[in-house]
Amino acid sequence: MKKLFFFFFCFMFFESVKADTMKNFEVLNGKLSIPFDPLVNYYTVYLVEGEDTIKANYSLFDSSLDVVLKEDLEKAVYEVYDGSVKKEEYTFYKNLVDDAVVFNEVSDVSDVSDVKEIKNLPIYVISGCLVIIIILFKVIVLGFKKKA
Repeated sequence: MKKLFFFFFCFMFFESVKADTMKNFEVLNGKLSIPFDPLVNYYTVYLVEGEDTIKANYSLFDSSLDVVLKEDLEKAVYEVYDGSVKKEEYTFYKNLVDDAVVFNEVSDVSDVSDVKEIKNLPIYVISGCLVIIIILFKVIVLGFKKKA
């Protein structure tokens, strides 16, 4: 039973996506790069010419939550608080030109010239995984046995 609790304890610290704070977000003086989704926390905002601050309407799932706006020249961060506990944050990066490249994409993979091929890579990966599985099985399931 102790082993089972140890196993669950190892996975308790992984944080799940909350997405229970902001329901809707609409930019009044520009447009979002993609439609708003509560599961996505990072956006690019294309502002209209002459604007440098984001004007927006948003709605929350819970009206008791507070929103704090931190805005500078490059981005605006909307932090959602429940009392003094920060629940979630949405970051909106400002882009003044609609045609500007936000992410640099490689159009042709053949441009990469320093690709090295590792011989017998599948054998190394499989044997490494088997060793890790055997060690974990021995530690978690069988446990440490005391020598008398």
